[in-house]
Amino acid sequence: MPVIAKFVYEIKPGRMEDFMAKLRTAADKKFVSPVMPDSVRLFNQAVAGPDTRCITMLIEYPDMAAYGARTDYERTNPEWRNLFAEKADSPERLVSVELLTEI
Repeated sequence: MPVIAKFVYEIKPGRMEDFMAKLRTAADKKFVSPVMPDSVRLFNQAVAGPDTRCITMLIEYPDMAAYGARTDYERTNPEWRNLFAEKADSPERLVSVELLTEI
C-alpha cells in the first residue's frame, strides 16, 4: 500500500532559488540509498495569492517498509542531517510533516 510523506515548507522571501538548490543537492547520487522513493513532487499554494511562500513536497514510497528504510538512512547519514538541519540562515522553515496512507 503506497505511503506519502507530506512536507510543508515556508520559504523565506527571495530564497526560493536557494531552497531549490538544496533540493538539487539532496537529489545528488551521493544520497542514493538501497531504498528510494517512487516519486517526489513539489506544489505551490496557488489560491492563497502571490504573498504565499509555502511549498508542499509529496514523497511517495511503495509501502511503509520502504518509507522506514529511507527514513533510517536519512537519520543515520550525517551529511544528509546537516543538509536539512534547521539553521538561522536556511532558506526554508519546516512547517509540518504528515504521513499519509491510502485507504
